[in-house]
Amino acid sequence: MLKNFKFDKGWKLLIYFDIIVPAILYAIALLTDIPFLSGLFHAYEIFIVSPIINFASYIGIVGFVYHLGIIIYAIKKRDLFDIIFCIIITIAIAAFFWFEINYLIIKPLNFMRF
Repeated sequence: MLKNFKFDKGWKLLIYFDIIVPAILYAIALLTDIPFLSGLFHAYEIFIVSPIINFASYIGIVGFVYHLGIIIYAIKKRDLFDIIFCIIITIAIAAFFWFEINYLIIKPLNFMRF
């Protein structure tokens, strides 16, 4: 089944980079209790996944560009389901950061450097 899986739809890329990769990083950071991995998860979330731009701290630039690029890719392919699903995922991820839910889920992680 996984051999036949292709990233041919924009929503698949968004699910992978916005949900699966962060979930794996979070699980590893939580289970190992290593501060570096906690920091890696947090940095990935705010710099790579977040589509909300803050130019002063360089947060969200990559996330905005790749979300926008994937939506444009879906528009160019003229796949209505893909366009709608990509927009829904992007709005959900933006709400996740806008309402600062990301700070609620990092509470159990170890960020101490001692």
